[in-house]
Amino acid sequence: MSNLKSPWLAVILNLLIPGLGHIYLGLVKRGIVLFFLTAAVAAISSGMGWILGVILCSYDAYQIAKGRPAPFDFLEKYIGEE
Repeated sequence: MSNLKSPWLAVILNLLIPGLGHIYLGLVKRGIVLFFLTAAVAAISSGMGWILGVILCSYDAYQIAKGRPAPFDFLEKYIGEE
């Protein structure tokens, strides 16, 4: 991703709404998929999955903004976004 994007702003946006930091980084499909995955896990786990989803999404966006491999890179194969 672009080096002009702030990793910390991506993290803050993901702390507000999972996936929003990815949209900020230009990965719209990935952000939407991660939002719905987080919501699904939260619904199944009575809300506790939301916390885990927020943390993982934030870490993923931080790694992407830094140009490093991220935990959800495997999604590129399924959503067609790099």
